[in-house]
This record gives sequence, C-alpha cells and structure tokens, in this order.
Amino acid sequence: MNNLHRELAPISDAAWVQIEEETSRTIKRYLAGRRVVDVHGPTGTALSAVGTGHLSMIAAPGDYITAQQREAKALVELRVPFELDRQMIDDVERGANDSDWQPAKDAARKLAFAEDRAIFEGYAAAGIVGVRQGTSNPKMSLPADVGKYPEAFAQALSQLRLVGVNGPYAILLGAEAYTELAETSDYGH
Repeated sequence: MNNLHRELAPISDAAWVQIEEETSRTIKRYLAGRRVVDVHGPTGTALSAVGTGHLSMIAAPGDYITAQQREAKALVELRVPFELDRQMIDDVERGANDSDWQPAKDAARKLAFAEDRAIFEGYAAAGIVGVRQGTSNPKMSLPADVGKYPEAFAQALSQLRLVGVNGPYAILLGAEAYTELAETSDYGH
C-alpha cells in the first residue's frame, strides 16, 4: 500500500523509519478495540467491503424465482492531516535520533480514538453500530465504589456465560475507571 506517496515526499528512508516507528508505537498504545473484536487484515486498499454473512430478500427477477442479496459493510478510511518540520526531517540524515515527530504521533492518537469510538459507540454516518448499542445482552453499570469492581466483573462474566457467550473475555475501562482501579490497593486487586 502506498497511500503516503513516498516517492513524492522529500523524506529520506531513515526518516521514514523513525516516523513509522513513532506512529506505530503511538497507535498501538491507544487502540483498544482491535484487542477485543475480530479484525481481519491488514488487507490493503483493494478491499472495499466485508461480508456480514447475512442475506436480504430482494424483488424476484421473475415468477417462481427467489432472490437474496448478500449484505456487506463498506470499509471506512480515516485520515488526519499533519505537517512535519522540514529541519527535523533533514536532521535524521545527519544522524539525529531525537527529531520531533509529535504532529504525526498526535495524528495517530486521533485515529486510534476515532476508530475506538466507532467500534464501541458506533459511527452512524458510516452505518456502523457500536458494540455497546449492538449487544443483545443486558447492560450493566460499574458501581461508584471501585472496591466493588471485581464483584461487578464477576457478575458480568456470569451473565455472559448464562446467555451462551464463551470466553476468552476482556474488560475494557474508560480512562477514569482504569485510573481509579489501578490506584486502589483494597482487596489485593
């Protein structure tokens, strides 16, 4: 895939390596959704849609004929424009290992958050129903007391098992809940 049009950019191979390392590390740090949903790929830009495995009835082309159409979800391409300082790019050719790639890292972070929002909350403009809205399982809330989180997690896992959802399981928390849980020392958790 060459969506960066590298041959047109006056950026050395060494600078590309640094930029890729920084942006890759950044996006992996912030992406949560890909850790808990099935993701197939990367597949490249030739893939335009993914089949859902479902069929929709459509008008028949004639008598005694039935017609069904396969359902597919079109892929969404997200982009965040950014600019890098020319001097920082050129410094790499002179051996610099401390160039400031922050604009590229900020773009990677924005992309990660946008993707996660689409996965968990949905993205109506793209026809994406998020995990939270699309579940048929009863919704549960976290207790206000962080010390009661383990009990809430156990109840949620029990509920999933009761409705036939087998593991492996993963628990995702928002930043505030995660911080509260990480900072607690009650109950040895």
